[in-house]
Order: sequence, then structure tokens, then C-alpha cells
Amino acid sequence: MFATTIRDFTDHLVDELAPATTAEAESDDSPRLACLLDRASRVGFDDADILSAIVEVARAQNILAGAQALLVRAADRVGIPVRKRLSMPSLLMEIGVAPAVAHRTVRNGRHAERLDSVARGMRGGYLSPEMADEVGRGVAAVDKRVPLDNPERQVLARKLLLNSTPGEVKAAAKAEGIRLAAESDDPEAIPASENSELNEMTLTSDDEGRTVSSISLDALTGEELSAALDPLMRPVPQTDGSRDPRSTAQRRADALGQIIRTYLAGAERPTSGGVLPHVSLVVPTVGTGGDGVARLGFTGPVGSATVGLALCSSAVTAVVVDGEGVPLDVGREHRLMTPGIRKALAVRDCGCAFPGCGRPVS
Repeated sequence: MFATTIRDFTDHLVDELAPATTAEAESDDSPRLACLLDRASRVGFDDADILSAIVEVARAQNILAGAQALLVRAADRVGIPVRKRLSMPSLLMEIGVAPAVAHRTVRNGRHAERLDSVARGMRGGYLSPEMADEVGRGVAAVDKRVPLDNPERQVLARKLLLNSTPGEVKAAAKAEGIRLAAESDDPEAIPASENSELNEMTLTSDDEGRTVSSISLDALTGEELSAALDPLMRPVPQTDGSRDPRSTAQRRADALGQIIRTYLAGAERPTSGGVLPHVSLVVPTVGTGGDGVARLGFTGPVGSATVGLALCSSAVTAVVVDGEGVPLDVGREHRLMTPGIRKALAVRDCGCAFPGCGRPVS
């Protein structure tokens, strides 16, 4: 079976990369890769061998990534995810594959099925998984702007493969979509500015733990977003009458935060896991072990200031866990801020008194 071949290959690589033994170091003639690298010339005699090995390893990586994409596609086609009750990306993540790589692998399996040039590049090892994914996504993006038949998709894929980097592929696909849309004489074609199928949004975390987002919306959805933000992002004078110190970008971000909080506070919204979705903050109690750091469900560790701000209007559930973190008992949910205390503080402070907050009582 193919799995046995790959296992033998990887086991051989493991042996080749194992550190040199004392005997090998003394003999200075071992043919294993680790030993060859240890005694490589520092004046350039081995440059050609090292560079050619780097090229071949890169090709092997691409071939293995392509094989994984084809295997994943086959698994999806025969119904393994259904029988395992997990999505295909989740199955990959179960074996330690990073989420971004898992999703890209699944997409590449579909790209190879639809685009002959992408499939050939993955098989030959000269197309990286990143490039294959960007070409496939580029063709799909153009297809949403201007419907393409299969021969046109194949031609476009070959054209996009002439670029050197995923960024260049993305830019070329966008330019091609604009060009084809301008040349189209289809009276029923939807302009790109009004095509909701082109909508997309990214949501990632940067190196500092901040959430970073980019968004592309059709004209109508963009208008609705602007209408929702507008009344909430107007400048609010300081208590002494001075102007609002926030920039337009800050006011827009604050307005979006207010919209999200208002949505999460409402009852008329879809549930998640049988309950209304809300922000989850896990705060370890003293003496429970671990690093003692509070964590948000999606964005991870946060400091004491954010914990204090979140607790202003939170409900608390005590969960007893064992030494391995397995829940043993879940208590009842209760609010820290009762309605009576909230009214009293509203009269006294006329808003949130937490440093850095300043939100109104509403």
C-alpha cells in the first residue's frame, strides 16, 4: 500500500537526520545526511550538493502536499468524514495539522479535481501548495464575477501559473476578473460592486494578540453597514465640553464594538450549541495550578484590565475540574451585577466608571 511506501520513506529520512554518534564523528566517513552536513566545507566545496538537496527536498514537500490533497479529496468523496462525524479539516487537525494548512489541503484537493494544470503541477512537485491554492481561488473568484466554461477555466489557470508568488497570482486574478467583466456583453451580468457572491471577510490575530480584519462587501451590504455605524460613531464631547479625542478610525471601531455587544445582548438571534452565543472568559481560581492566566474563547490570554472590564456586566458559572482540567461539576449561572446594584451605580456614576471604559448605562 501507498502508506507503507511513505512510512518506509519517512523512517529512512528519520535515520538520515539522526545526530552523529561518537563513532561516526571519529571516523569522519559516514554517508548519512546529518554527518555529511556536520562536516560540510565552509569554503564552498559542498555548495552545489547542499543547494541541489534543498531543491529536491522542496520538490518532495510539494509532491507530498499534493498527495495529501488527493487523499483528502478521496476520503471526502467516499464519505469518511460522515462516518467519523467530523469535517475533513477537523480530521486533519485531529492528527496535528495546523488549521490553516488543513483547510488549504482540502481546497487543493478540489482545485486539482477541477483544474488540470494545478493537478499536474502538484504531481510534478513544481507547484507549491500555497501557489496551487491561490490559483484555484483566483479562478473561482473570476468565475464568480464572470461565469466561465470549463475550457476558459483551464486557460485562466495556466495563465495565472505564469506568476511567481501567491500575491502576484491574486493580483493577476483580480485584474483578469475586471477585464473580463468589462468585456462581457451579458445583459444579465451582475456588476462586481453589486455581486454578493464576492463578499468575503478575514479575521485573524496578530503577534500582539489583537484581532485584525479585512472586509469586502457588495454595495447594498456596505450601505447597511455604514447606516448601522453612522449614528454610533459621531463625536462625543468630553465631560468638560472639549472635543472627542478619538480619531475617525477609532470611533468606527468603537461603533462596531457597540453593534456587536448590542447583538450579543439580544434574544432574537441564532443559538450556538443550544445557547445564545456570548463572550466566554475562563478565569482560573487561586491554587488551581496552571499558569493562572485568564483566557477568552477565541482570542486567547488577556490581562487583568480586560478581565475587570468583562466582569462589569458578566454572569459567572463556577466549574470544578480535576487535576487534568476535566470538568467534574458545573454550578448555576449568576450575575455579578444585580439589577438593584446596576440602578444604584447608574444614579451615582451616570455610566461605567471602570478606567478606560466610559460606556453609557444603556
